[in-house]
Amino acid sequence: MVELTDPYERFACAYDRMMSNVDYVRWADYIQNLFKHYKFRPRKILDLACGTAALTVLMAEKGYEICGLDRAEGMLTVARQKAKDRGLSIQFYQGDMCNFRLQQEFDAIVCIYDSVNYAINEDELANVFRSAFRHLTPSGLFIFDVTTEHNIVRHFHAQTFAENNDDYAYIWKNLYSYRDNICRTSLTFFLREGEIFRRYEEVHLQKIFGVNTVKKLLHQNGYKMLSAYDMYTFNRWNRHSDRINFTACKEAG
Repeated sequence: MVELTDPYERFACAYDRMMSNVDYVRWADYIQNLFKHYKFRPRKILDLACGTAALTVLMAEKGYEICGLDRAEGMLTVARQKAKDRGLSIQFYQGDMCNFRLQQEFDAIVCIYDSVNYAINEDELANVFRSAFRHLTPSGLFIFDVTTEHNIVRHFHAQTFAENNDDYAYIWKNLYSYRDNICRTSLTFFLREGEIFRRYEEVHLQKIFGVNTVKKLLHQNGYKMLSAYDMYTFNRWNRHSDRINFTACKEAG
C-alpha cells in the first residue's frame, strides 16, 4: 500500500542526508554579511520554514537569539533533537508561513532555500509577507530567496533523481509547467521499518515569481525592498541567476 503524506513529514528523517550538498555554513555566513552590509544588529531572529534547523543551529552558534517555525511536525522533531544534541536552547513552533501568529516580535526574519516558492500564487505570497510583517519590529529586516525559472529548467525540469541506501531509497521526478510557472515534484521514497521497507509519496509544488512581482507585493504589504542580489553575492541579480536573495525592510508607520 502506498501512503500519500504531506510534504516533508515522513522523509524528514532522511532529509539532511538527501540535502548534504547544501552549504548551510555559506548561507549562514552570507546572512551575517548582509546584516553587516546594512549595518544592522539584530538580537532576535525567526527562521521561517526552518525545516530540520540546519541554518537555525548555525545562527544560534553565532550568538543570535533565534527560534524556528515550520509547517511539518516531522521536520521539527528532527530540529528539536538536533538542537538538543548540540546543547542549544532553541524554541521551535509548528505553523504555516502564510498565516502564523506568535506572541512576539523579531528584529529579523529569514526564510531560505526557496521556501517562499511554496506559496503557489500571488495571494499566498502576499500572505507570507503580511505574516512576517506582523512579527517584525519597526525597521526590521526580512531576508529570503527565490529559485528562478533558469535554475528549474536547467537543473530539474523533466529530470529524475534516485538514490538507494540501507535504510531509505527515493525516486525524485520533476516537471515544470511554462504555462503557470509551477514546478511539480513527485517524490517516492521507501523507509526501512524493521525488516520491511514502507513506501510513501509526496507531491511538492513550487511557483516561480519574477523580481517585479516580488517587489510589487513587498511594497503593497509595507516593505521597502533594499536589494535583489545574485545568491551569495552583493551583485544585482541577472537572467542567469539560479537563486535570488531579497532583503526587505519593514517601513515605519
